Amino acid sequence: MHYVGLLAGLAALYLGAEWLVRGAARLAASLGVRPLVIGITVVGFATSMPEVVVSALAAFRGQTDTALGNIIGSSIANPGLILGIAALLSPLRSDLGLLKREGPVMVGVTVLVWGLAWTGGYTRWQGALLLAGLMVFLWFSLRWARREPAAVEAEFERLEARRRLLLREPRARQVGLIVVGLVLLGVGGHLLVTSALALARRFAISEIVIAATLVAVGTSLPELATSIVAAARRQTDISVGNIIGSNIFNLLGVLGISALVRPIPVSVSVRNFEMVWLLGFAAATLLVLRTGHRISRFEGAALLTAYAAFLFFLFR
Repeated sequence: MHYVGLLAGLAALYLGAEWLVRGAARLAASLGVRPLVIGITVVGFATSMPEVVVSALAAFRGQTDTALGNIIGSSIANPGLILGIAALLSPLRSDLGLLKREGPVMVGVTVLVWGLAWTGGYTRWQGALLLAGLMVFLWFSLRWARREPAAVEAEFERLEARRRLLLREPRARQVGLIVVGLVLLGVGGHLLVTSALALARRFAISEIVIAATLVAVGTSLPELATSIVAAARRQTDISVGNIIGSNIFNLLGVLGISALVRPIPVSVSVRNFEMVWLLGFAAATLLVLRTGHRISRFEGAALLTAYAAFLFFLFR
């Protein structure tokens, strides 16, 4: 029964995020928002909504290890698993100027989150601080987006064209997609958290481990789909930008919201193991992007190998 609930939760999360993306992107386009801005804000936020729902719900229920494990695990799976798979499908070269700034920001945010963990956990005021940081980052991202070259703008325009942005579609339908998407996210989040924790207890796996693996990969499915499709279509700016932006949103937005719902303690073992791996993957992502802003198939395989090593030591 728990397996059925788990699969149903994953399906509801994926469909909820997909419909939320469609509705929000179409609504933004109908209001005259540029495709590049839609891509780095509206779509980026919507694909991270499963992490928001699952972690905030877990925090509300007092399952703070699940909330934190999902955030850390998703932020490790994004570069290790998703970026690795995307690079294997097609070497990723990015001309997106935002990444020259967002890459170091991602590393800086990761170091900040790790530093705050040394206080013993994330309090509500620290959650508010992280959310304020997200607002500042978003403001700078919108300013940086104005400087992107025409080729990058065209790439995002092609993506939004493939999403079939029907500008004449009634806005009530667009809002309806958003509402249905949010409802599915709520249902899927409840099913995923409940089923994953039941399985963890059944197989005597710790809450933080099941959240950092099964739950984290499940909530990262929208990012996985977006990056793989973009890589297959040679829209590599979107593929790479999706991962960097998602990690920043996870650490500032999802962790900030979860800590506001309920203070999240951090154990010494999590700080010294999972979060050290998180730092390592952030640094590795920045390093491979610095080598000509290109991620080769070899580097993609290296990221996947590192992710496999993380799983091996986590379950050891």
